[in-house]
Amino acid sequence: MKKINVGIAEDQEIFRSALGHLLNSFSNVSVIAMAENGKLLIDHDEIDNIDIAIVDYKMPIMGGIEISKVLKKSHPNIKVIILSMFEDEKFVEKAIENGANAYLSKDDDLEELEQAIHSVLENEYYFNDRISKLFIKSMISKGKITPKFIDTELSFTQMEISILDLISKEYTTQEIADQLFRSTRTIDKYRTEMMRKTGTKNSIGLLMYGIKKGLIKP
Repeated sequence: MKKINVGIAEDQEIFRSALGHLLNSFSNVSVIAMAENGKLLIDHDEIDNIDIAIVDYKMPIMGGIEISKVLKKSHPNIKVIILSMFEDEKFVEKAIENGANAYLSKDDDLEELEQAIHSVLENEYYFNDRISKLFIKSMISKGKITPKFIDTELSFTQMEISILDLISKEYTTQEIADQLFRSTRTIDKYRTEMMRKTGTKNSIGLLMYGIKKGLIKP
């Protein structure tokens, strides 16, 4: 598999160094550029070779929002993952509207970051379960995000569509099972198969797929 080349923009040297070390431990990930602000990352000699830029939301000179804006125009193939201590939906929406592909908290675990890296390359965007389902639906219905999926001609069964609909209504697995007179294990099997079909990683990805394809209503 081709190495995923990552660039980091983070003004705190200790955090920047630690993040670079950890990212290099991920499968097929290589950190090829590190900078203390967005301007230095954009001016870096390796900018044309970067696949994903992982950037701090708030930095002197140029922060995550500004980096996203610039890269969207100058290097549209670079995916941007913003790391932040702010989790308010307004911050997330502003980031996505300006070109970011994912928004994670600095408190998230490493598995979440690794999953986001692969997801933005495959599906264009990544959102974890803390991001409101209503927020995701609003962004897709307004055309502010356009996720990509591995197969545009999938056929879903009526049971799968029913499960998607209940996911969109924020039902738990147990509540979906009760509603559809199935076991939780059966619902999990359906969900796993649906994720395999679409190339998504979690229920948020399935929700995004269902809205984009018109299987469920925003």
